[in-house]
Amino acid sequence: MLQLNELAVTVWRRTQAFMPKLLRHIRLHGLAWVLLVALASVIQANYRIAINRTPSLPYSVYVICLNDTVEPGGFIAFYWDNGKPYPDGTVFTKRLLAATGDKVTKHGRNFMVGNFTLLGKEYGMTGRKLFPNDQLQEGDNIIPAGKYFVAGDHEYSLDSRYSLLGLVDREEVIGRAYPIF
Repeated sequence: MLQLNELAVTVWRRTQAFMPKLLRHIRLHGLAWVLLVALASVIQANYRIAINRTPSLPYSVYVICLNDTVEPGGFIAFYWDNGKPYPDGTVFTKRLLAATGDKVTKHGRNFMVGNFTLLGKEYGMTGRKLFPNDQLQEGDNIIPAGKYFVAGDHEYSLDSRYSLLGLVDREEVIGRAYPIF
């Protein structure tokens, strides 16, 4: 019991010594702390950072704007929700090539979107067999409502060419991504 009283007295003395310093810090820097917390809240509500750890795109770090509309030609960030090989919820960043109503032509493993021709691979970089997107039929296709056709710039990018990813659902989209570096 004596040790507990000594501990309580020590804590009380340290608190009395520390409180004036804390109050002086709050008086000098309180407004800066409030503004910093407000700024962090605004940033957290509207933006995210995405890191691309693969060579699928030329950039590695992206700012995701949650409220920006995504448009073909720009970058799009979305959640992976297809199970293995990535955990559900993994953030993917790809180039948006076709949105609702756009035409995509499928020729076997290859796809044509506007001026882009995407050559499909039979095996990925890890040696895993890749199957062509089975959501699209051979020949001309119109992207259905609420779907997106995405692609990376690298020949081995895991993108909408393959059934493993397929077309991205609007509900999986986080927002428009802007490359930083």
